[in-house]
Amino acid sequence: MRIGPAVLLGVLALALPAQGQAVPDGAVMLFAPGSAVVTPEARDVVLGFLRPPRPAGFRGHCLRGHADHGPRAEALALARVRAVAAVMARQGVDPADVAIEASGDRMPARLAPAGRAEPMNDRVELAPCPGPRLAGVAEAEARALDAAVLPAFVTALAPRVARALGCSVPEIARTALEPPPFLCPPEVPPDAVPVLTVLRVTGTRRVAAVLEWPAGIGEGEARWRASAAAGAVLDLFGLPADGVLATLAAEPGAARRMEVSAGGLRAEAEAGPGPLRRMRVVPVGGEGP
Repeated sequence: MRIGPAVLLGVLALALPAQGQAVPDGAVMLFAPGSAVVTPEARDVVLGFLRPPRPAGFRGHCLRGHADHGPRAEALALARVRAVAAVMARQGVDPADVAIEASGDRMPARLAPAGRAEPMNDRVELAPCPGPRLAGVAEAEARALDAAVLPAFVTALAPRVARALGCSVPEIARTALEPPPFLCPPEVPPDAVPVLTVLRVTGTRRVAAVLEWPAGIGEGEARWRASAAAGAVLDLFGLPADGVLATLAAEPGAARRMEVSAGGLRAEAEAGPGPLRRMRVVPVGGEGP
């Protein structure tokens, strides 16, 4: 069974052990680069994960698939997590107790230098949890928490990015959970305009902001306006901009990653391989930005 990220990790928030009970251990399975084949060694990890008895609140299985940076990362992560779920089914696990989610390359275990593969990113994480049988409860709780924390960040970030780009400042409802698309005049190059996403770190009140240019950032004015948009977000959170902006402005085809931390936040920038440019501001402690 596939459920969304709010449900998958929201379920984990319900899994509070009774007093005196230990939280069961999770596990990590590694895959060969570009492969979704479960090796005998990886199968042993699944069997070891399933073997120990668990408290009632942890009898489900939450699986999250990942892949190293690349154009097929999303599909590869999903293929891997489905392969693990299939192994569990062959061991007699009820699919109703398995929740799967694919994160593509959005949550790397390690940032690698440009052009270098990082084996730890090719993985599936297995965690004991209540499972999808309780997903309806967890989903409702996740929606309520989203409504409590996201609108303040949406209403702060979207107008700031729009002004930096030279676009119309959007009218945003006080209860908005996601930013509207940016409406820009003809003089704003389309390849300067990012997709803004505001996400809650599930199970917490912490919030992450993402700017993404899927088709890349153009030259000249497009690059200047895109840098202004990224700089406006970094300035709002008190994060230094120079290294992040330099990475976003890398020449097409160059694969670069960098991160910088300050005040309990981390800015991550990715460029390539290919045209994709992405900047994330994520909390590393406390209750978020």
